[in-house]
Amino acid sequence: MIDLKKLIANKKEYLESFKNKNYNISKEVDNVILLYKEYSTLLNKEQKIREKLNNTTKEIKKDPKNISLKKEAKEISLDAKKVSEKVVSLNVKIKDISSYFPNISSKETPIGKSEKDNVVLYSKLDELKENKNARPHWDILEKKNLVLLKESSLISGPRQVIYNGKAALVIKALEKFMLEENAIKGFTIIEPPVIVNKQALYNTSQLPKFEEDLFKLNNDQYLIPTAEVPLTNLVANKIIEQDSLPLKYTAGTNCFRKEAGSAGKDTRGLIRLHQFRKVELVMIGNPANEEEDFKFMLQTAENILIKLNLPYRVIELCTGDLSFGSRRTKDLEVWMPGVNMYREISSVSSMGDFQSRRMKSRFINSDKSKELVNTYNGSALAIGRTFAAIVENNIQENGNIYVPKELHKYLKFKEF
Repeated sequence: MIDLKKLIANKKEYLESFKNKNYNISKEVDNVILLYKEYSTLLNKEQKIREKLNNTTKEIKKDPKNISLKKEAKEISLDAKKVSEKVVSLNVKIKDISSYFPNISSKETPIGKSEKDNVVLYSKLDELKENKNARPHWDILEKKNLVLLKESSLISGPRQVIYNGKAALVIKALEKFMLEENAIKGFTIIEPPVIVNKQALYNTSQLPKFEEDLFKLNNDQYLIPTAEVPLTNLVANKIIEQDSLPLKYTAGTNCFRKEAGSAGKDTRGLIRLHQFRKVELVMIGNPANEEEDFKFMLQTAENILIKLNLPYRVIELCTGDLSFGSRRTKDLEVWMPGVNMYREISSVSSMGDFQSRRMKSRFINSDKSKELVNTYNGSALAIGRTFAAIVENNIQENGNIYVPKELHKYLKFKEF
C-alpha cells in the first residue's frame, strides 16, 4: 500500500511512476484524492464533535439534574455516530481503490515498457558450457524415466510433475543444500503452513489484485503462491527493536499458482507448473540500509548458483517489467543449453514499505519514534528450475547426468 499523504503531495511524480509501470490510473488517483480530502474533513469534524461531547459530559457531571444538557449530549452523540459511520465508510472505499495502486519504482530502476528493456548487469561463469549432449531437459528426463509426466497429468491434470527415483532424491538434496547454505548466511529456517488466510495475502499484496492466480479453498483460505506470504507475515502487527534488524527467514515449501495469464507458455518441462517447490528468502530491514540489504539478498541467491557451478546472469528489471508490489528487482537467469537460452531462476525484490504499511509492521527508531520496516523477498532458489538447469548443463556423452559436487554429501551417487 502506498502512502496516500505522499501521493497527494507528489501527485505528478506518482502518476509518472505508475505510468512507467504500465498503470494508467489517473482517474482512480483523482477519485482517491477527493475521497481522502473528504475523509480528512469528516475526521476533523468527528474530533470536534467528540470534544464537544466530552465538554458537555463534564458539565452534566457538575449539574446532573440539567435535562437540557442531557438532551444536548444525546443529540451530539447521535451526530458523532453518523459522522463516524461516514468516516468508516469512506475509509473502506479509499482502501478498496488504493489497494490496486502499485508500488512506485526506485530511482535506480531503469525506465522501460517491457522485459525487452531490462538491463543485463553481468554474467558469472561467462564461458558457457558448449555441451554437445545438451537437449531440452524434458526430453532427457522422459527418456530416462526420471519424471512421470503422463501419470501426473492423469492424476492431477496439466502443468504437474512426478519426480521418479533418483530425480526425487536430487530434488530433496537440492532443497536441503539450499536451506543449509541460506542458514550459513544468517537466515533462520522456518517450516511454515502452506494454507493462509485472506489477510495474510492482502498484507503481501497478492490480494485483491491477483486472486485469479491463487488456489482458493472452500473455507475462504488459500494455498500459498510463495513462502514469501507466511514468512513476511511473521512480523505483521509487530513493533520491532531496531537492533534486531535485519530479520532473515528462509523456507522450502510447495507453492501453488494457477498461472492464469500464461496459457500456451512453457507447456513442457519444469519451468511453469501449478505446484512446485521453492526455497524462499525474506528479509525485514531498516529503510536506511536498503541498498546493503538488497545487495545481501542477491548475493545469498547467487551463492547457490555459484556453488552448483551453473552459468547465470543478473538482470535489472525495468519499470514496465516490475511486479505490482516491487520498487526494485534483479533477476537471476540460469543458462539452459538444451534450449539455448537463459531462464529466470530467482527474482530478488525490494518492496520498500509497501507491504509493511498493509501489515502495520514497524520498528522503534533511534529517536524512539516508530517507522515502517522495509521488506525484501527472493528465491534461493526455484528447485524444479534448478534441477532442469543441472540436467541440461550436466548431461554427459554416455547419457548420464553428473551431480554437482556440493550435492554429493546428500546422495549415494554422483551421477544418475
